[in-house]
Amino acid sequence: MINPTLGRADFFKLRKSDQNGFKKFRVVKVPKDTLLFKMTKGAAAAGQYGVTPWWSAVKPFLDDKEGALGRYQQAKATGINMRAMVRFMSCVCLDWNDLDNYVQVKLKDDAHAFWGTFNPMPKFSQPIWKVDSNKDGSGATTMANVKLMKLKEKEAGFAVPDMLGGAEAWQLYIPNLTDADIERGGIIPGHDMAALAMALGA
Repeated sequence: MINPTLGRADFFKLRKSDQNGFKKFRVVKVPKDTLLFKMTKGAAAAGQYGVTPWWSAVKPFLDDKEGALGRYQQAKATGINMRAMVRFMSCVCLDWNDLDNYVQVKLKDDAHAFWGTFNPMPKFSQPIWKVDSNKDGSGATTMANVKLMKLKEKEAGFAVPDMLGGAEAWQLYIPNLTDADIERGGIIPGHDMAALAMALGA
């Protein structure tokens, strides 16, 4: 089992930024062979500290009665793509992640994880005009950042509200996840609704 002794107290050992990703949480057991997905830039490749712990269930799981198919159907019904719907429901600030791809994996073993709802977040994690530390005081870096963030907002695929979230959506945080713990599936562009429909059986 992955994280056999994980308990509530361990949540408060996480970085504050990770804790702040949850509105409420509890510890749950995620069974072997559970399909998980995330929208992310790239392929969610393992890094220095293993595979990202942030995932959502592909199929309905516990309190989540919708899964990835539900997200797809919500996106289609509102005339936006999966990337845009996940950004709103999963409260992903525009400057955090481009959410280019749908990445799916399968757990090879049971896992204990933190399970809970997303905490609403602002569309930008900090003011985009925040003064930079340019020695010449020109503010060139700040202006470049403002331009980039405005472009990200334009390319988001929907009218991005000042606060992301609102509707209840659920997420998993699986600490200590490694490539040895998962079987990787395909990667689908987050804007390709036809390919996602085929993958999700919509």
